[in-house]
Amino acid sequence: MIKIALMGAGRIGALHARNIAASDEARIHVVYDTSAAAAQALADRYGATAVDSADRVFEDAQVDAVFICSPTDTHVPFSERAVRSGKAVFCEKPIDLNLESVMSIVALLREYPVPFMTGFHRRFDASTRRIREHVDTGRVGELEFMRVMSRDPGPPPPAYVARSGGIFRDMTIHDLDLCRWLTGREFTRVFARGFNLFDAGTKAEGDFDTATATLWDDKGFSVVLQNSRRSNGGFDQRIEVMGSAASVGMENVPLTQTRLILPDGLKCDALPDHFPQRYGGAYVAQLAEFLSAVKERRQPMTTAVDGVAALQLADACALSAANQTVVGIEPIALSLGVK
Repeated sequence: MIKIALMGAGRIGALHARNIAASDEARIHVVYDTSAAAAQALADRYGATAVDSADRVFEDAQVDAVFICSPTDTHVPFSERAVRSGKAVFCEKPIDLNLESVMSIVALLREYPVPFMTGFHRRFDASTRRIREHVDTGRVGELEFMRVMSRDPGPPPPAYVARSGGIFRDMTIHDLDLCRWLTGREFTRVFARGFNLFDAGTKAEGDFDTATATLWDDKGFSVVLQNSRRSNGGFDQRIEVMGSAASVGMENVPLTQTRLILPDGLKCDALPDHFPQRYGGAYVAQLAEFLSAVKERRQPMTTAVDGVAALQLADACALSAANQTVVGIEPIALSLGVK
């Protein structure tokens, strides 16, 4: 039984806790949060122990793996301590808002090669994995173009926006990771724009509520990403990859496949409210991959290098939007021997 320490008892920490508790291969051993009440409530729910200090997590020899679901500015310090103590790490994205800090984790993992997973859960969604299969088998042909639409049901609170690193590092980064993973391409040019169309709170924090980015690789394959913090119809997630032989895509996944046929038209079920509903199965599959990697003492499917590569692209998008110019990139992943 893999014993897990949970760092952070907020929304995403509670989501992971529920999945860990449902697993036959792991259990929550300890919970830490700066809010003692939140840590205690989550620990009580799953028969774990709440601790009042992060030190107690890293000093506990019984802890096999650490789930880092705390605020972004704690990810690198907690990751470093976990890695040095020989514990496997699951770290929510982004690993950090500073590329050099994330690179320090990559360097540390060469010295302490424990399993380290970056939390890009969308790779584990059944529909996106099916797209990857069609691309890998060559059914799509030579890749030519890709487009991704991601729209949240509503903007986050200003306090969250202030710590998020901006829409490109907080939201677009998921799509940037998917672009790399689904196509196997590394992108060398980016042009992005950000806009304030509807949310005054986001604007007050110096961020955008709407963004578009175009990426190219050296072969001319291009991607267009569109992100918005508003979607009146629910959580909006669409992908299409076009090639010389075929196109493959994913439309929105409603809560059920029920259709109501009325005299005035066809009515489908609603879209999920947000990511926990839409990607519930993906989070379960992600956990299974992480636990497998821990047992086999190998690197999981999403590594620290993937965290570096996605953040590099997000940084380029933010710079492009700020200067309204094309930004060139030398992909770090290639220099690290990863493709």
